[in-house]
Amino acid sequence: MHELGLTRNIVAIVSERAGERRVRRVKLAVGPLACVERQALDFCFDIVAQGTVLEGAQIEFADADGDTFLIKEFELEEAA
Repeated sequence: MHELGLTRNIVAIVSERAGERRVRRVKLAVGPLACVERQALDFCFDIVAQGTVLEGAQIEFADADGDTFLIKEFELEEAA
């Protein structure tokens, strides 16, 4: 299941960009030819995000063209 590796990369990339701020939401663009199972990504995300700034964040999917697979955007919690 390569979705586990993809999810680890997503969490690493977003964590690096977020720094110490908590992440509320991550939106991915996934095309029909990307060979990615959305349900598997969703399942892996909750597990991989545990103990990181992404713990509890929602993962969302946007339809894209072709083999597109990218982090479209992510939302951080407001600074206190």
